[in-house]
Formats: sequence, C-alpha cells, structure tokens
Amino acid sequence: MNAINRLELKALFASQALDPEELPAHDMLDVVMSRRFGVEYQPIVDVQACEVMGYQASARFWNAEQQALDAGRMFASLHRNPLLLFYTELEMKRLQIAQAPSQGWLMLDLDIDSFFEGGDHLDNPFLQLFKTHAWTERELLVNIVENHNLADAQRSQRMIELLQQSGTSVALEDVGVRWGMFSLSAFMDATVIKFNGQQLRSMNENAAQAMVDWLVSAARRIGVHVIMSGIDSCEEFEWAKRFGVDYVQGGLFAKQEITAKL
Repeated sequence: MNAINRLELKALFASQALDPEELPAHDMLDVVMSRRFGVEYQPIVDVQACEVMGYQASARFWNAEQQALDAGRMFASLHRNPLLLFYTELEMKRLQIAQAPSQGWLMLDLDIDSFFEGGDHLDNPFLQLFKTHAWTERELLVNIVENHNLADAQRSQRMIELLQQSGTSVALEDVGVRWGMFSLSAFMDATVIKFNGQQLRSMNENAAQAMVDWLVSAARRIGVHVIMSGIDSCEEFEWAKRFGVDYVQGGLFAKQEITAKL
C-alpha cells in the first residue's frame, strides 16, 4: 500500500467535495437547519520562532450522508438568500468561537454581505457576539471577506470602524493582490494583512517581490503584522522568510490543524 501524507489526503478529500449547487433545495436547507457544519482551525506560525501563535477558523459543511461539501461554493449559493446567509454565518461564528483552541489568537473569516445583513450599527449581532470576547488576553481578529466590487471598498471601511468600536481587531486578505481596490485607510486601520503565497508565485517574481517589499516595509512602520498563507513545503517556507513576513500558514503545518464539528 502506497504511503500518503496528511496534506495529500486533505487535497484528495477537497477534490471529492460535492458542489452544493447540485443539491436539491430541501437538501441545501437541511445542511443549514440541521447544522451540518464544523470548523477546521489552521495554525498561524511565527516565522522566527517557528511556534504556533494562533489559528484561523475555516468553515466545513457536509450533507446527511456525511459527504463533504465545497465550503466556498456553499457560501456562494447562500448569497442568493441573504437571510439564510446571515443565519449560517452567525451560527458558524458562534461555533468557531466556542470550539476554538484555548491558546493564541483566533482569526475568523467574515463575509461583508453577511455582516451588513445584521445592520450598519453597533447593535449588529456579530458585533454583540465579538464584544463578549473583546479586550481579553486572547485576541480575536476578523478577516474581512469581500466580493471584489467598488462598493465593498467603502463598506469594508465602515465595517472596520464598527469592529474597532466594539474592541475587535481586523485582518485584510490579499491587500494589493486580489482586492478590487487598494484602500490606504483600511490598510492603516488593520492589525494584520495577509498574502496568498500561491497567488504571489503565479505572478512575475520581480513584480511580486517589489510589491511585497513595499507593503511589508509600510506595515512595519505602522505596526501591522504580515501573514503569508499557502505555504505547503519547506522550500516555500524559506521563500516566505525571504519576503520578511511575520507569520505563515499552510499545508506544511497540517499536523497541527484541529477539527471540530457538532
């Protein structure tokens, strides 16, 4: 029998995940209302100390037959029903916080559409949930997931303001790489910025190096931490270190992942 490592096994399962779009409407509703979801906590590792500093919580879904569903496509499908999207995201955040490892920071991905379904005010249920965990020894960070349109650049700034007023730190994903618009004010207000290493490796090497050099230098000057995700090998880890980032995450650290489900 051929040996297979955890990263390969995870990739195999991911490739076999069902597309929620292929499910009948009642099966899709059953996934949400029966709470057929869980969490995978992916470690965030300090580059210099090689120690786990925190975890990023990623949503996982499955159907009644325990077959995994593609999480990204699941959320894309839920966007067609804003109320169901809001309910699912809020329940997922409650689970992610409740089941989280006790040590280190906890990073939560939060869709900007889901957030604003709860209202553009401090009574937003997400803010009320986060507020109970704010200003504690354990830092909670919200990673804003936007949908790449011009309106999101403005809404993300308002979302940052509301989160910060509630005592919650903010992370921005793929700043300057994938976002439709670079927001200097959002960059300055963030606690953490993230780059996807796989996307950077698909770019011209000199251009990627120049861009990340500038952003890392700017981040250092204003006290913002930098994470590079998608690090799956020792070679890629060394490559990330050359960029001067503070933290990394990816398949290389899969043995330290933690999974929780209802």
